[in-house]
Amino acid sequence: MNILFLGNSLMFFNDMPAIFDNIAKSFGKDLFVRSITKGGATMTDFTLKESRVGQEFAKAISEQAWDYIIIEPSRRITPYENSVLEVERASAKILYDAAKANGAEILLYCVWGNNSGDLKLFKADSPTHMTSGEMLPITREEHARFMHGISLRVSNDLGGVRIIEAGSAFENLITEHPEINLYHEDKKHPSPEGSYLAACAVYSTIFGEKTEGASYTFGLETAEKLQKASDAAVIDKKTL
Repeated sequence: MNILFLGNSLMFFNDMPAIFDNIAKSFGKDLFVRSITKGGATMTDFTLKESRVGQEFAKAISEQAWDYIIIEPSRRITPYENSVLEVERASAKILYDAAKANGAEILLYCVWGNNSGDLKLFKADSPTHMTSGEMLPITREEHARFMHGISLRVSNDLGGVRIIEAGSAFENLITEHPEINLYHEDKKHPSPEGSYLAACAVYSTIFGEKTEGASYTFGLETAEKLQKASDAAVIDKKTL
């Protein structure tokens, strides 16, 4: 099985794709994993011929068949205006069509909410250029629900593609075990625990199996609790 990750720092922090790879291999899965990422990357960046990640993606799908291609709706989509959303929806369709032509299934990586209490405003001046503005207030719960809604909307645009419920797994874990810190010190990116939790969600979405009992723990004493929170979101459908 060949799996390609396309995303930004929320994906590459702690090398989440490699954590997923190790979880899968601990269950005896035979797979090849590759990631193409860039800090702040949007789905649109992967459709542009002039961008590094766009060029790498085009090369990756021209040279190899993939079973799954995982894309990430950007946090530059905000509740405050719709220009970025509309550009990203159009880009998701381009990526979907490219994946379909390759024979791959698209999955949407639904991320968690900022835990910093704020979110930067972005506007799309054109399909290829976005500008940032002020920081505006938003709670973690509000942002998590918003990002989940965005993933549902993009999924619907693409005929109901499956969503990797990493954001729901975060909320499940925080509810059950608030003592476990899922965030980097900036309260936006994932801690090692957060990345492990997200990797568990990727595994269960692809294979339809629980991660509870996985022998690969990324060296985390909290791994079993993280596995259960992910399984609740993906297998038991306890989502936002």
